[in-house]
Amino acid sequence: MCGIVGVRSERGVRLSRVVSVLQGLQHRGQEASGFVGITTDGREVGFKDVGLVSEVFRRYGADPLLKVAVAHTRYSTQGESYRPENVQPFVGFIGERLLALVHNGNLTNYPQLKAELQRDGVILRSTSDSEVILLLYARESGAPEERIRRLTSKVEGAWTVLMIDGDRLLAFRDPYGFRPLWMGREGDEVWFASEDSALRSAEIDVVEEVGIGEGYVVDGRVRKFGVGVKVPLPCSFELVYFARPDSNLFGRSVYEWRLRAGEVLAEVDSLEADVVVPVPDSGTIYAIGYARRSGIPFQMGLIRSHYVGRSFIQPSQDVRRRTVRAKLFPVPFVLKGRRVVLIDDSLVRGTTMREIVRMVRDAGAKEVHVRIGSPPVISPCYFGIDTPTREELAASRMDTARIGEFIEADSILYLPLSRFREALPNFCVSCFTGEYAVKVPSDVRV
Repeated sequence: MCGIVGVRSERGVRLSRVVSVLQGLQHRGQEASGFVGITTDGREVGFKDVGLVSEVFRRYGADPLLKVAVAHTRYSTQGESYRPENVQPFVGFIGERLLALVHNGNLTNYPQLKAELQRDGVILRSTSDSEVILLLYARESGAPEERIRRLTSKVEGAWTVLMIDGDRLLAFRDPYGFRPLWMGREGDEVWFASEDSALRSAEIDVVEEVGIGEGYVVDGRVRKFGVGVKVPLPCSFELVYFARPDSNLFGRSVYEWRLRAGEVLAEVDSLEADVVVPVPDSGTIYAIGYARRSGIPFQMGLIRSHYVGRSFIQPSQDVRRRTVRAKLFPVPFVLKGRRVVLIDDSLVRGTTMREIVRMVRDAGAKEVHVRIGSPPVISPCYFGIDTPTREELAASRMDTARIGEFIEADSILYLPLSRFREALPNFCVSCFTGEYAVKVPSDVRV
């Protein structure tokens, strides 16, 4: 999972404006960020490094006027997070013509594509599947639309891509539509970003959500083209956790979806308790819905420090554990002596929730009942979310009762899979079912 931004404008856009949009996608990746662009006077500029968006661009220290640019904030899935060469954008040249690419997703046939390129003598500078997309595009011929269509026939998995080709901006989504992309405009500026909320927060008019299997070429004009549609499979976990609550994805309001999921969770529950407490921020809207439907009072029994990033997208378990303790602070006034309904969006490994349950108990809670706004995660994701191997997934190796014991809760209840699928027809739910509508090769990293 990553955040991507692209823009083209004849009059030019300041880099600081691009950064403001990218900061609206910081929740999609915290490991690294960067940009590549061409200035209005024809210079090629770029910078990338590990760190948050604000940190990286403070190091760059300039604010060029850009005719075209792409930018990226990274959450690693394929390619080690510690390698600086895996930081995007990726850059190449056809003759003297600049190519630059940012990618959100994961190629399931990356090992085969990498081996084929290496057999042909191509030297890869990273261990990221995103570089392969750029190399395959460069090896094709013809107009950008033709190159992209031929590229699409070779790569498998999930990809939402923004590219610079010369002074043109290209944007395209895969035929399954796993990952989101939105288009916006301001004057002669044409923008693309992973979520519409990032555009709106930068006061850019949102035009439309880029369709499944659709692409655009922006070169003074805006041309839409198709790369083909297979089975629509937008990612349900985007709605469950990843997207900002004020975003709209795949034709749905993220806020409305989470609110309704919380209400359904209360409908299937019969718990008697004193207070509903969310795990902020990811569980907050679910908890509002649960409290509204159950009649149990909602209280902020955990306070989150917003100076600490999201724990799920941290690259190691030890960092995730330390992040939880550094960012969540229990409120004894709310918790002491109470029967607490603790609500979160999902439970993946279970180790983070166990830390939170312990914190709530230490603050004096009489009982702690965990409620989860999605079904049990039983299988890894191969399409752009770094859910771990089956052995690390709590619901893959334990039944629900055992998970409750593991996280040290008095009880645990998930949103039933049947209700989840009923609400999200034609979505990818493979991490909740173990059934993959798209073939996953056996040698994909799990």
